[in-house]
Amino acid sequence: MTTLTGSFQVVLTATRSPGTAPAPLATVTAAFYRHTSRRWRLIATRRIGKASGWFWYSVGVCSFTVTPLVPATGPPHASNTITVSLLITPAIGCSGPYTTRW
Repeated sequence: MTTLTGSFQVVLTATRSPGTAPAPLATVTAAFYRHTSRRWRLIATRRIGKASGWFWYSVGVCSFTVTPLVPATGPPHASNTITVSLLITPAIGCSGPYTTRW
């Protein structure tokens, strides 16, 4: 999943974990990019939840919010956060929100 907001781009990626378990697992990461004059440049990566903490066949995005800039009483300051909730399984439903800053 990719979300653009101004000069920022956030890409969520599920990577299948090695192993032959009956229910394969996945690690989900968020990659943060900033647009420069010529290209998108990777500025940070963050893992969402635990490594191998999601089920490969059912991982999906329930909600996803990007907050690149938060106005304050003084000059605006960068907040640079995402909040994401992922599907655990269709029977269990969505996870609680994970918030991370880049």
